[in-house]
Amino acid sequence: MKRGAVDVLRRGVDNTVANWQLIVIRICEGVAFALIAIAGALAIVVPILVSVGIEFAKIRSPEDIAGAAVALLDKWVLLAWIAVAVLVLLTIFIAIHAFVEAGCARVYVDAERIAGPSANGPRARFALFSMARWYAGGVDGWWTLFWIYNGAWSAAALILLIPLIPTAALMVVFREEPPALVASGCVGLFVTVVLLVFVGVVTTVWTTRAIAGWAARRAGASDALKSGWRAMRADFGRHLLVAVAVFVVALAGSSLFTSLSFFAMFGEAVGRHHGAMSLVTLPLRFTGSFLNSCFSAVVSSWFLACYAGLATETPEG
Repeated sequence: MKRGAVDVLRRGVDNTVANWQLIVIRICEGVAFALIAIAGALAIVVPILVSVGIEFAKIRSPEDIAGAAVALLDKWVLLAWIAVAVLVLLTIFIAIHAFVEAGCARVYVDAERIAGPSANGPRARFALFSMARWYAGGVDGWWTLFWIYNGAWSAAALILLIPLIPTAALMVVFREEPPALVASGCVGLFVTVVLLVFVGVVTTVWTTRAIAGWAARRAGASDALKSGWRAMRADFGRHLLVAVAVFVVALAGSSLFTSLSFFAMFGEAVGRHHGAMSLVTLPLRFTGSFLNSCFSAVVSSWFLACYAGLATETPEG
């Protein structure tokens, strides 16, 4: 039974609120990512920069940054090591996120099925969360989701090469003509950014639909991506309306919470001659960042819950 986009969004809210524990798990995931990133930077990047004579306290101007870049370029082995370390760190992030997302998808899909197709009913009928169910979903699906993410975003990266390759070629051709060089670079950058926004939105919708499809049918990564793409094409209108609604709410909420950090930075700029101002505005900036992260976790959960509803409308998922 196909529901309207409004009903899909409403059921997604019910599913998300009833299984609010998944939001807490996502917030913990964000905190873990921040701690891992900080630890990785301190353990990998900082000692290397110091070893080549770069001190952060002495970087105060664009010329200092340029000098630091030149110093790093002379140490290409260290650059290669940093690149490998960052790649390993990103792989860890994707694996952890795949585990969390697989567990969440399992809970949302199971909750949709148990709640039934009725449009009326208490929100509590969606309440199905348990750590055992979430953990089982993570163990069962993290590897599949890992390759769903890699497959979809690798395809997106290849699409982004379409404007980047000719732009790089034109910049090489016009390297002796600064005006043409700058013009070709700016045009290529603009086209790439526009394409990046479009491809990013489509890929996010595609991966979310594929993940919901995996949770509904337990398919492999390739099958989940293929079936997710087919479902998007066959029912593009509802998938687009649901995605646009969620993205608009996400943008509005993010703008609201980001404004807290903006006001804090404005106050710090006004009182830049008073060292205490930085300490006064620090709680406001931290609160804004934390609330923004929490809101992002809520919206991500809602988005996945909506697509779980779309994936379970038919008996075969």
